[in-house]
Amino acid sequence: MDNQRRTNAPWSSWSKALLAFSLLIVTGVVVSLSVTEQSMYVSVEEAISGKHSVGSSLQVHGTITNLKTNDCELVDGNFSLKVNISSLVLPDTFAEDKGATFTGILEMQNGVLVLRAEEVQMGCPSKYEPLEESA
Repeated sequence: MDNQRRTNAPWSSWSKALLAFSLLIVTGVVVSLSVTEQSMYVSVEEAISGKHSVGSSLQVHGTITNLKTNDCELVDGNFSLKVNISSLVLPDTFAEDKGATFTGILEMQNGVLVLRAEEVQMGCPSKYEPLEESA
C-alpha cells in the first residue's frame, strides 16, 4: 500500500477572479429580476401629453371629479385624465373634489387615454384646506 498524502494545490489567482466575477454577474441578474418596476411621478398634463407610451406605469396627482362607479377624472388645472377605478378598494376619504395620487398603467380605451388605477393614496386634507386665521 502506498501511503502518500494527497494535497490540493491552492486556486490560482485567475480562477479566483473568474469565480468572483461569476458570482457578481449571478447576483446582478438575480437582483434585476427581483426588482419591481417603479412608477414615474408625473403631472396630469404630462400624462396626457404623449410623452409616455401605452403600458407605462405612472403616478399621477390631481383632484377627483366626475366620480362614477367604475371611473373618475383626475384634474389638474386645465388638464384632465380619465381613471379606471374598478379594481380598487377605495378608502373612506375617497370623494369628489379631494386630492389623490393614483398609481397605475396607462391604457388606450375606445380612443381615450385612461389610467387603469392599481393603487390610490388620498392627499392629506390639512395640506389642501386653507389655514384658519386667528382673530
